[in-house]
Amino acid sequence: MADLLLADRKHPLDISEVANRAAKSVRSISRLFPLETGLTFKTWRQRSRIVLAMEQLSATDAVSQVAADAGFANPAAFPFAFSQVTGLTLKEFGRLASTG
Repeated sequence: MADLLLADRKHPLDISEVANRAAKSVRSISRLFPLETGLTFKTWRQRSRIVLAMEQLSATDAVSQVAADAGFANPAAFPFAFSQVTGLTLKEFGRLASTG
C-alpha cells in the first residue's frame, strides 16, 4: 500500500483508491495502517510527502515547485504541513540543510 502512495506524489490517492488498488476494504486499510506504521493513513501519507520533499528542498530553493511535486494543490499549505511534521520552518530547514 505504501508503494502505491509513493508512486505518484503529484496525484495522491485517497484511501478508497488505495483500498481498491490493493484489493482491500477501506476499513482494512484504516485498521492496518496504524498497526503496521503506528500512524493513521492520512498522517503517514502527509509525513511521507514531507520527507520526500525534504530531499528536494535540499537541492533547490523553488519551494512552490517542491510543494507541487509533493502533491500540495495549494502551495500555501505546504509550509504549514512542513512545520507540523518537522517542527521547523522552511527557513530553519534551509539553514540546517546548507550547513551540512
